[in-house]
Amino acid sequence: MKPEPKVLDVKLAPYTAGRFTALNPLWGVDDEKAKTAGVFISPEGGGRPHKGAVPLYPIEYTSWQEEELSWHDNCYIHSGLNPFPFFKVKGEQFIDLLNASCVSTFNRFPVGKARHAILCEPNGKVMLDGIVVRREQDEFICMCMLPAMLEQAAGKKFDIQVTDVSDELFFYQLCGPRSLEIVEQAAQEDLHDIKFMWLRDAKIAGREVFILRTGMAGTLGYEVHGKIEDARAVYDAIMEAGQPYGIHELGRHAYRNTHTEGSIPQGGIHFSWGGPLSSPVVTGSAGKDSPYLHASPVDLGWEKMVSFKHDFPGKDAIRKELEGHHNTLVHLIWDADDILKVAATWFRKDEAPADLMPLAEDFSPTYSSAQIHLDEVYDKEKLVGATSGRMWSPKNHEMMSLAIVDQDYAVEGTVLEVLWGNPGTRQMRIKATVMLTPYIKECRNDEVDVESIPHPQF
Repeated sequence: MKPEPKVLDVKLAPYTAGRFTALNPLWGVDDEKAKTAGVFISPEGGGRPHKGAVPLYPIEYTSWQEEELSWHDNCYIHSGLNPFPFFKVKGEQFIDLLNASCVSTFNRFPVGKARHAILCEPNGKVMLDGIVVRREQDEFICMCMLPAMLEQAAGKKFDIQVTDVSDELFFYQLCGPRSLEIVEQAAQEDLHDIKFMWLRDAKIAGREVFILRTGMAGTLGYEVHGKIEDARAVYDAIMEAGQPYGIHELGRHAYRNTHTEGSIPQGGIHFSWGGPLSSPVVTGSAGKDSPYLHASPVDLGWEKMVSFKHDFPGKDAIRKELEGHHNTLVHLIWDADDILKVAATWFRKDEAPADLMPLAEDFSPTYSSAQIHLDEVYDKEKLVGATSGRMWSPKNHEMMSLAIVDQDYAVEGTVLEVLWGNPGTRQMRIKATVMLTPYIKECRNDEVDVESIPHPQF
């Protein structure tokens, strides 16, 4: 007999989205309202308990389709990365550490700026990437960049003091054409002057925060960072300010798909990080031994971030890669008729069905970001790449994905084939047309002129 689900007697972590009670579909729920809320899972940030509270949030709030339209039409708020790996670093020698370990140089890194940091293995594959913020001349915040791993890669110690503040800080992501207006109304301050990848201190609900202009979906976006004890008050204030603008709370499906539609490859979705983070469950036709499971900055379209003016792990491998024939990142738009041929096999009793193809994405609530779905890409019988992050776009009504392909095939309109189906199952080929990045071309965060948005009136 199936065991009865256990009731959880827990409280929510303060950054968990407001109106639901914590639960896990494997254990059961602890109130009637939560039973109608859908499936809850641990956040992308790792699911670590916060001082006895359980951080869980929904796979979807209303529907993933509605939530995904928000970054085109209005705005979303996303809380599901908390608790996040935050590290506070004191000491100006941290610049020397970043220079010694990352593919970019950080000599030009003013206070108030955020930078994308990329750490590679000696073979040139990405081991870790994340954001570093310079708060003061000698103070930094590392988001998902572990200073201990940077020092290990650099091969020596630096005069810095590192504090794990993962349980002390929160952040919320907002993205969409109305995101600036919502953040301004919540802060009661004109924030038009914040440039892409820059931040400014402000207050929301009387609590001190800083606001960083960045985002995952490609369109205009901001992050709100603050102290964990202020998380609930800040969240409620943003939600209240966002109601006139149609703000949506973002669940797990939609959040993961921001990266694909935003043309921003993400470890745990599109590729596997190397080093100690390199043991994912792998599904799809490519299999766990695929050469495309791990990726270099070149594979991911990040080669412009690489500077050969300094030494860093993987320098020789990446230089050799760029000097030779290499791969690059594109989008694939999957053929609708071929997808319907796959779906037709599910309803024929006289033949083996192909693997199911969920519209939302290829995602396992059991393994979450510890599982990567990777499908091989062919030109006739020649393997030319692999694709991941498959999703149906409710905005453009098409199935699409990111793909690492041979540079010769990175030509707009090139037709390739995706091999659909895990090894040992019925496998079918689906035509897919190459589209160069970015997929979203309007209202991009690094290009949009915010002066086209009305300044706030208070």
